[in-house]
Amino acid sequence: MLSTYLKKHMQKDNFYFSNLNGVRCIAAFMVIVGHIELNKSYFGLPNNFQSVKRLGELGVSLFFVLSGFLITYLLLREKGKYGKINIRLFYLRRVLRIWPLYYLVVLLSLFVLPNLSVFQMPYFHLDLDTNYQLFMVCFMFVFFLPNVLINLKLIPFATQTWSIGTEEQFYLIWPILIDKSLNLKKWLLSIFLLYNLFLVVLSNSF
Repeated sequence: MLSTYLKKHMQKDNFYFSNLNGVRCIAAFMVIVGHIELNKSYFGLPNNFQSVKRLGELGVSLFFVLSGFLITYLLLREKGKYGKINIRLFYLRRVLRIWPLYYLVVLLSLFVLPNLSVFQMPYFHLDLDTNYQLFMVCFMFVFFLPNVLINLKLIPFATQTWSIGTEEQFYLIWPILIDKSLNLKKWLLSIFLLYNLFLVVLSNSF
């Protein structure tokens, strides 16, 4: 029944911008270079991490921009065609695409890789001294809050999931906002102003 339902509705997501592949390639290269230099620094090898740190951060930001653009485009396209957004189907598509691999990485990072000597890295130790700490870490991962967790505790092999948490939180709210928006231009202007206000407040906090 689920497969039939998906075959009937998944064509809404079949719009593809092939010309964005080059942008994805550039962003991926920037992130890879940043991580290579970061890991060289962990092992005490000569590295250029401080020089390329911003390059990796810019690559991640570029991925976020691409993701936000594509999701917004698909949502606006669906709303323009049908007059509304099937939010339930949107969530289902995100679940099927992201959750299986995400939870596999989390399980491996918490319970498998830390126990294999071949994967041991300097400064990377999973230190969960109490059942409460283990519960809180699992809670954060289960409810897609690794971007909050990374500010509290470094989890070996799973630190990269912070970006998945950020995207999932975006996916949770964004389709509802677009679906309920009545005047798109005024709404987008309000979001733009609020976003810039947030950046000003954030920059003054450090």
